[in-house]
Amino acid sequence: MSCKEILFDGARDPERCKCQSAVLKAYVSMMSAGRPHQVALEAAGIVYRFHHPEDSKMDAALTVERWIYAENFH
Repeated sequence: MSCKEILFDGARDPERCKCQSAVLKAYVSMMSAGRPHQVALEAAGIVYRFHHPEDSKMDAALTVERWIYAENFH
């Protein structure tokens, strides 16, 4: 099962989606280094696409943005 399929049902479960922590770490690391949000978002997208090459660029971008914005609200 891909992360996209479990986006709203288990995407935060590390046993079902092991790449989420890597994606978020890439984003946070870039932001901590003073990079612009868009650059950090692109880096996180690259990490996601490495783990999920089967996803389209649009699907990958939506998944990454949802994860990042969900983290900002918690």
